[in-house]
Amino acid sequence: MQSAITRAQPIALTALAAMIGALFILDDPIFNGLAIALIFGILVSTVLTLVVIPILYYVAYCRSHESNQAPAPVPPAQAAT
Repeated sequence: MQSAITRAQPIALTALAAMIGALFILDDPIFNGLAIALIFGILVSTVLTLVVIPILYYVAYCRSHESNQAPAPVPPAQAAT
């Protein structure tokens, strides 16, 4: 989570610059399809990098720590009954 927060701005700015650069070749009839694929590919990869992958790591981290925790100790009053 911390690494996603730290790297979010440079990743977003780089992706935005690449998408803006691809906008200029949208008018070209030959490279129009390439520009569309490039723009949406960068968009999807940025969302995966900044949202999906950190969430998956967080879920995996929580599950691994839940399974490694020892069971809660039983208070002495309940242990005798």
